[in-house]
Amino acid sequence: MKKLIFITYIISSFSTLANDTLFLSANNDYSNEQYSTAIVKYESIINDNLESPELYYNLGNCYFRTNEIHKAIYYYEKTLKHNPNFNGAKENINLCKEKLIDKIDVMPELFYKKLFGKIKNSISFNTWIILTLISIWMMLFISIYSLLRRRRNYIARFSLLSLALILFCITININNDYLNNRSAIIYTLSTDIMSAPSAKSTKKFTLHIGTKLKINDQIGDWVNINIANGKKGWVFLEDIKEI
Repeated sequence: MKKLIFITYIISSFSTLANDTLFLSANNDYSNEQYSTAIVKYESIINDNLESPELYYNLGNCYFRTNEIHKAIYYYEKTLKHNPNFNGAKENINLCKEKLIDKIDVMPELFYKKLFGKIKNSISFNTWIILTLISIWMMLFISIYSLLRRRRNYIARFSLLSLALILFCITININNDYLNNRSAIIYTLSTDIMSAPSAKSTKKFTLHIGTKLKINDQIGDWVNINIANGKKGWVFLEDIKEI
C-alpha cells in the first residue's frame, strides 16, 4: 500500500509539473498573439481537473482576443466565482458587455444588501473560515483559562462569543451563496424565454449570446431563470452553459 501511495504521489507531482510547464507555454503563446494555440493548452489544463482564477482569466483574455465574447464572459465569471475581488475580470466583463446585443439595466440593490455584499467579498472564503476558527478557539481558550484561574472575564468571553457568531454566520452565508447561486451564459446566437417549461408556451422575450442569467429552478430540459433587470422565464437547457 505504501508503494502504491508513493507511486500515486510521484505521478501526481509529475502531472502538476507538466501542467505548470504547459501553463507557462500557453502564457508565452498568448504573448506572441498565438491565441488559438494558447486556448488549446489552457483548456487541456482544465480538462485535467485543475483550476485557478489566473487560468480562467487568461483563457477569458484569449477568447476576448479571438472575438468569442460569450466564452470570454463565461471564463471571466468563472474567475470571479473563485476570486470575487479579481478586478481585472470585473473590468473585462464590462468591456465585453459593450459588445453584446442585449443591454440590460441592473435593478438597484438595497443599501444593506449592497453593504453586506461588499463585506463578504472583502476577503476570500478561506480567510473567513480561518477567522471563524481562530475566534472560536480564542473563545474556548479564554473560557478554559477563566475557569482554571477562577476569573469571570464576562466582557471578554461575551465579546469573543459575539465575534465568533458573527463570523460563523457570514461564513455560512457565503457558503450558501456558493452552493445555491447558480448562473449561466447564453451560448446560442439567440434564445426565446418562455412563460412555462414547454416550447408550446408563450414567448415572453428573446435574449442573445453572451447574456448572463441567474438559474432559479430546473424541470427536465428547461431552466427557470431571471436576468439583471428582474425579468423571468424559462429557457431551454441546451442554449446555456452554467458557470
